[in-house]
Amino acid sequence: MLQTVEHVEHPTLEELRRLHPLDRLDEERLRALAQIAPRQHAGPGTTLLALGASERTLLYLLRGEVELRAEDGAVQRIRHDQPSARSPIARLRPSHYQVVARTPVTYLVIPESALDESASEAPSTAGLEVYEVVEESADSPDELADQLIYQLYEDLNGNQLLLPSLPDVAIRVGQAVNHDLADAKRVARVIENDPVIAAKLIRVANSARYGGAAPLATLPEAIARLGLATTHRLVITFALRELFRSNSPRLKELMKLLWNEARQVAAISHVLARRCDSLDPDTALLAGLVHNIGEVAVLGYLRDFPELAAEPDTLRAVVTHLGRQIGPRILEKWDFPTMLVKAVRALGEAEADEAEGCDYGDLLVVAHHQYLAARGEGGDQAPAAYQRLAMPGASPETIREVLEAAQQELQETLALLGD
Repeated sequence: MLQTVEHVEHPTLEELRRLHPLDRLDEERLRALAQIAPRQHAGPGTTLLALGASERTLLYLLRGEVELRAEDGAVQRIRHDQPSARSPIARLRPSHYQVVARTPVTYLVIPESALDESASEAPSTAGLEVYEVVEESADSPDELADQLIYQLYEDLNGNQLLLPSLPDVAIRVGQAVNHDLADAKRVARVIENDPVIAAKLIRVANSARYGGAAPLATLPEAIARLGLATTHRLVITFALRELFRSNSPRLKELMKLLWNEARQVAAISHVLARRCDSLDPDTALLAGLVHNIGEVAVLGYLRDFPELAAEPDTLRAVVTHLGRQIGPRILEKWDFPTMLVKAVRALGEAEADEAEGCDYGDLLVVAHHQYLAARGEGGDQAPAAYQRLAMPGASPETIREVLEAAQQELQETLALLGD
């Protein structure tokens, strides 16, 4: 490890107490650690931890910013004021990252052996068992997940949750639709700035469901045929694709999987809603597309916990669990209709066996169950939503038959949503 030490500076007890899991130590043991782990300083470009390093130490960032460089080229950055800086950086061994200073930094390196000695001196300090995270053990991903959950709930309770924003085109179309002088031409002028969405709206307007005697060629004509409310819902639907993207190589694949699930559930919801007299297919399509939007928000937090991205099994469980709880809050922030907020909330409650019927919620639960069943993950017990669905005789078997007979319709909807 390369380092520059100007003179011995011991960290204060306050500095150590803000670090996890050092915050579980009593004052005597913190003072002992402070004596063997002086502050260290390094300039930009200095390697603080080598890729593949195996020495049993914990690296804490006190000041500045570092860059974590993975073997596959993925890069993550951590600042001292970010939540992840409270925990050891690149803790797994051998190290999955090269840690390089981007700015002048102050940091600590604490030998694992020093923590083991503290643990042996104080068997009653149960919290010290979390130091096992530096080992390649089954507990390591769980500890990372606990840190993510803690930070997310802390932000949630403090109304500081990092939520994705509704795409700009969807906001502007919503404003145009709600304008006192709203008409097809006014709304079309906003949508024309996005030719991809404009083309999709024309395609929908000319589909079998909306098609008239003659095909339409212009956007204002398409909007007039669809109606302003439906146009707005469809614009949101088409614009949401941009939220399922990431510049991170590691997160890009995860976002792709979430998008594929969203479009599959949306297509199933759309097909089933067309066979339920009381449900609007376009609203059902949108419900399906946002059913896992909370998981997108959770993935955003992985920028502060890059190592968790390398633990797919733990990551999937954590992202799904937290995403179901956050999703309704995002839709409320976006001023989505109450029925859609309730639908997404019902999906999370159904997985906890707490669901109550709410029309689009039942539809979404059934669509999601069919999506999982097609992947061999549907489970043995069918959700109660099948019994409440506005389709006579609905059951996992009959719904599956409906979907098998509607393959062309499903594929057309999937093509409309895009890859």
